[in-house]
Amino acid sequence: MALFKYDPDEHIVSAAWHALDESERMRLVKQYHRQQRIRLPDETIHAAIHVTVENQVALADEFLAKAVLLRLMEEGLDRHEAIHAIGSVLSEEFFAVMRKEEGQGDFNAHYVEKLKRLTAESWRKQAL
Repeated sequence: MALFKYDPDEHIVSAAWHALDESERMRLVKQYHRQQRIRLPDETIHAAIHVTVENQVALADEFLAKAVLLRLMEEGLDRHEAIHAIGSVLSEEFFAVMRKEEGQGDFNAHYVEKLKRLTAESWRKQAL
């Protein structure tokens, strides 16, 4: 087992993150939230969203998420909040597809467009 401690307020090392299997990533995210005593309605779904966003961030320049994360942090969000902001867009798009609201078109294209428009201010307003 790799010695890796997950903290959403610290940037991940992509190579170390990629070296973990998905179940270990999930376990680490859940463990962080438990240790911080953060109550969640569904820790598995919450962890899955964290892991998915972190996976995208770990892709660095291959995908937009890292640039969006850094931009949101420059706009005043801490890293954990920025993960949640990106995760909110991911969740919204995922559930729209599940409801077949956006059945026409490319999921990834819709997601990328919404990430480009995401700001710290827009996320804060939505999070209220």
